[in-house]
Amino acid sequence: MKPVMLATDGSPTAEKATEKAIELARLLDTELVILSVWDIPYAAVGLAPMAVTGEVALAGREDAQKVVNDAASRATEAGVAARCLVLRGSPVDEIRLATEKFAPRFLVVGSHGWGVMKRALFGSVSTGVLHHVECPVLVVRGVAEATAPAADGVRETTHA
Repeated sequence: MKPVMLATDGSPTAEKATEKAIELARLLDTELVILSVWDIPYAAVGLAPMAVTGEVALAGREDAQKVVNDAASRATEAGVAARCLVLRGSPVDEIRLATEKFAPRFLVVGSHGWGVMKRALFGSVSTGVLHHVECPVLVVRGVAEATAPAADGVRETTHA
């Protein structure tokens, strides 16, 4: 049977997606393929980009490995077989390639619930995979944590 695939970065919204992916894999009695994608970030110094050191790159890979290992432990505790993948590159591209290789029944991802401005600045992995993968995608949105009035009197809701 086709596996369920979880793409996670370990963020609070990804935690909700992890719970849902484990639940789906358990209900479907199938394997859970857990992947996290990391890349070497670039720091801007003034206007010129500067490559980050190898130590920072190693930390990025180690963080991604910890994220998938933690999710795999939770899956195992729930009685779900799990396989871990840590990939390097553009998250949308690497997730697309992984779905082509594993042909999952579902891809489960979290959504930060960012507004238009943050999405424009930082991009949206969930939106990117919706447009580029062939399999069904379940986007799990975090629970609203707080609603507080902004300085201009407009309420803003944050999501976990």
